[in-house]
Amino acid sequence: MQQQAVMARPGVAGQTRRRRFDPLPYLMVAPALLAIGLFSLVPTLYGMIISVYRVEFVQLLRFVGAANYVDVLADPKFWNSIRVSFTFTVFSMALSVTLGFALALIANQSVRFRATFRTIALLPWVTSYVVTYLIFRWILNADLGLLNAFGVELLGAPRIQWLGSPVLAMASLIVVNVWRDAPYAMVLLLAGLQGIPQELYEAAAIDGANRRRVFLAITLPLMRSALLVLVVLTTITDFNVVVAMLVLTGGGPGTATETMSLRMYYEAFTNARMGTAAAIAMIIFGINVVLTLFYVRLLRTERYY
Repeated sequence: MQQQAVMARPGVAGQTRRRRFDPLPYLMVAPALLAIGLFSLVPTLYGMIISVYRVEFVQLLRFVGAANYVDVLADPKFWNSIRVSFTFTVFSMALSVTLGFALALIANQSVRFRATFRTIALLPWVTSYVVTYLIFRWILNADLGLLNAFGVELLGAPRIQWLGSPVLAMASLIVVNVWRDAPYAMVLLLAGLQGIPQELYEAAAIDGANRRRVFLAITLPLMRSALLVLVVLTTITDFNVVVAMLVLTGGGPGTATETMSLRMYYEAFTNARMGTAAAIAMIIFGINVVLTLFYVRLLRTERYY
């Protein structure tokens, strides 16, 4: 019997060795990999090359090494753009996640008109970026804007330069960006809330736990992973945003709202300094990589309930 079992094994092993290579899975993912390579990896590699050359429009003239990076780091406007980027990102992310969580909690309740509420809450997210900021630029206009007209005519308040003050311009950018980002946060967190077993809430109700206790003991711990992912995704998105500043404030007043991404845009398309712009892009790329690694580390150390 033992000899027969030994003789049977080579047959199974032979069948395993003779199994043919199946190219179908690789062919199915090939279009996606090709698209990622063409629209993500190739531009990134080309940007790395441009960042170490002196460039005239798109023509590489001569290799300059780290000279472009030295010029960028020696520019006070660049360091100001770093401060502006982190200020905008931190406040925008914190408010977007907080408001999105509140909207998700409301949308998760079994109340009348829940579908209507979800639809209305999603409208800012599906509106075009450029259209949104153009509308808000008109609303915040100091002379003809709807906000000042409402305040002056109905409340008798003085006209406010919403986009003319460094503090108010940054606050306006954050508010408008939160208005756009909060529905996205609501969608992600609502999916997480609907995945929490209802039996836990029923057991808490039997034990006599109030809403605050249920939220702190059940909802918040089970939503930690979803909140963490949302925080990192929102942080990376807000750190790279350029349309908001370009359309709403143009980086002004002065350079009060000029982020790193907007600085890169001006260097490339206004000053025609592609090498310097590519160096800024690579610095932004490096910061994004650090944020991503930080995100992966947090996920690995995250506890699951």
